[in-house]
Amino acid sequence: MMYINAFILGGILCALFQIFAIFTKLEPPKVLILGFTLGALLTPYGMTADLADWGGAGLLIMVMNAGNAVASEMILLLSGNPMEIIITFGLFISLTLIGIVAGYVRCSVIESKEKVIAK
Repeated sequence: MMYINAFILGGILCALFQIFAIFTKLEPPKVLILGFTLGALLTPYGMTADLADWGGAGLLIMVMNAGNAVASEMILLLSGNPMEIIITFGLFISLTLIGIVAGYVRCSVIESKEKVIAK
């Protein structure tokens, strides 16, 4: 049953964000930032914890949970434990760099294919 709940919750959240992106014509990064912010706003009210209890990985792999991570890390930072936030932001920076490198490689591959087609 846990897998079915994760599938249902993850599918509903993906569908909602996709519908939102289609109707607002926002680019995917802006929709991701919205999900990130929504997760940070819902965390103090316990809503993300309740959804994670019911849906498990259906929520935990979503961008909304990144907001949950930032909110909890800020609480740790404000309570005097800076190491956790250093690790979290280090991971975010690493993932950002991986995304930049992947985008550069993808653009290089597309550019080289276009040069081959142009010949």
